[in-house]
Amino acid sequence: MTVRIFANARVFEGDSFSPPRTVTVVDGRVRSIDEAAPDWARADPDSRTVDLAGQYLLPDFIESHGHPAMLARTLLEVDVTPQSAGSIAAIQDAVAAAVQDPPADGWIRGAGWLEGYLDDRRVPTRQDLDAVAPDHPVVLIRGCRHIALANSKALELSGIDASTADPAGGRLVRDPDTGEPTGILQEAAQDLLQIPAYTPEMLERGFALAQAKFAEWGVTTVNDMSTGSAEMRLYTALNRADRLGVRVRPWLWALDQMGMKGLLPAAVGAGITSGLGDDMVRIQGMKFVLDGGVGGQTAALTCPYEHSDETGILYYDDEEITAAVRRALEHGLRPAIHGIGDAAIDQALRALERTGLMGRVEEMRARIEHCTLPSDENLDALARHGIIAASSVGFVYHIGDSYLDVLGAERMERVYPHRTFIDRGIVAPGNSDVPVTNGNPWEGIYGAVTRKSSSGQVLDTVQNITVAEALAAYTSLAAYATFEEDTLGTIAVGAHADFGVYERSPFEVDVEELKDFTPVGVYLAGEPVSPN
Repeated sequence: MTVRIFANARVFEGDSFSPPRTVTVVDGRVRSIDEAAPDWARADPDSRTVDLAGQYLLPDFIESHGHPAMLARTLLEVDVTPQSAGSIAAIQDAVAAAVQDPPADGWIRGAGWLEGYLDDRRVPTRQDLDAVAPDHPVVLIRGCRHIALANSKALELSGIDASTADPAGGRLVRDPDTGEPTGILQEAAQDLLQIPAYTPEMLERGFALAQAKFAEWGVTTVNDMSTGSAEMRLYTALNRADRLGVRVRPWLWALDQMGMKGLLPAAVGAGITSGLGDDMVRIQGMKFVLDGGVGGQTAALTCPYEHSDETGILYYDDEEITAAVRRALEHGLRPAIHGIGDAAIDQALRALERTGLMGRVEEMRARIEHCTLPSDENLDALARHGIIAASSVGFVYHIGDSYLDVLGAERMERVYPHRTFIDRGIVAPGNSDVPVTNGNPWEGIYGAVTRKSSSGQVLDTVQNITVAEALAAYTSLAAYATFEEDTLGTIAVGAHADFGVYERSPFEVDVEELKDFTPVGVYLAGEPVSPN
């Protein structure tokens, strides 16, 4: 028996904190919350006491929609995020530096560029990359992960030229005069790139960096929304070796798409069902993707983007996606369906309804991922069937300006509509979609409360929620979304002792300070995982 005693803690109670209490933890779970630890706990010769001296104890955050293994890969790659490379010249400098010490396979990989945040205010091209890397293949993934930029060498090695046809659900952007690819590959067109896979050793090295990031952010549970066979092998190996510092909730990638092998047939054939696993790694279900992202104008909309005739991309027709979702439901696998634009959310809801298994949809707490721009009809259906809106509200702070640019002010009042979700009784956990945006939940909380972007621009004044409601989105509601509301996202008897220690109460500071909150200690099952 392992006993840990956290004394003099102000314990989170949803919308306030308790007077100083003592939280006693036994074998990683909360055994009691009282004025003092039980006599038997204090008498245990191996017990350890941490005096929190009146500091604030919050449940650790749950990333309800992230890509931890993708973050692992990204941390090994060239950083071309707006914070690190704010112009095409800066992107070129970063690539040129990588060429001086390329990976063993010769491919320069990078991620994070967003044209709306570049000084040049234009989409980079293969010629921009060719100028600094004519002999090495280079692929830079846009921050949304739905668009890639490849240089001429990468296109050549992948067999892509002017004669290459657009794949279903994807598009090669071409020069209007010559028909030659510009180097921009949208959605399923990314599958045409023949990029060598990361080795298990590389992935494990990157995941160690990712775990340190999660600890820094106070995140100890992560839903992996793009789990493939390599990711499952990684999580299984680390779990077996007791080297996981974060609980992982894998959603298996369902269909062949975006360069990833679909696992739906294999999972069904092997009899894998939702809930398989243990407290550290537990399979959730199948992930389906219907459309792209807003910033790159590939999310599927019912009305065009601002100043454009573009309405985005849908990957599948209704019959195809309905059949796949039905197969998952029939074999005990929860569906999580990526639907960003209102047209994609429409299709996701049609697919669920046309399976003829709405009772099972409701029992299994089916999810719409991102659920960015739901219509009133969509909201009615979500509420009626108890479908979870796994909202990427973290985007409000990080890339909200680009949303406003391409959607306009009127539609911005419907983007990640948390006030509406709450008022209609729709469960909407928050997320960052890390590494699409930075995974710090406090930045998502700040954006949900203020509806301000990182530039300070107020995006709307309709969908603001309270601090308590925003905290719930990253704790208790996120736990509900994995059927773990009794054990995660709460500090209560019987729950996992996953919590962060803070010097200040988020209820007692100016809201502008929320985005800068940082835990001074992070605990997983009562043991420290933070370098603090």
